Amino acid sequence: MKLSNLLKVFAATATVAFSINANAAAEPKDIRFVGETQFAGFCKAVIDDDVRVLRSSLSRNVGRIGASQREVLRMVTSEEGLTCNGSGLIKFSEERHADAVHEYLTSRS
Repeated sequence: MKLSNLLKVFAATATVAFSINANAAAEPKDIRFVGETQFAGFCKAVIDDDVRVLRSSLSRNVGRIGASQREVLRMVTSEEGLTCNGSGLIKFSEERHADAVHEYLTSRS
C-alpha cells in the first residue's frame, strides 16, 4: 500500500473516538470500546497505566500505520491522531493520571 493511501486510511480510522464509560473503575469489564477497536490497545494502556501494553500496541501497528515504532507513536499522538474518550492520547493519559504512560509518550514524541 502506498504511504499516501496508508496515511489516508489511518487518518480516517484514528479520528474515530473510543468511548469509555465515565463511571468506569479500573476493572476492564466496566470499559467499553467503540469505533476502530483494533486501536483499543492504546487506550487500554492508558487506562491500566501500562507502558508494556503501549509498546506492544506500537509494535503491532508497525507496517500498518508507520514504518517504525517511533513513527507509529508520532502518528497516534498527533493532533489528528488517535483519541480516547474524545481526548488525544497524551491528554487522556494526563486526565487518567497514567503517569508512566504519560512520561513515555511525552519523552518520545
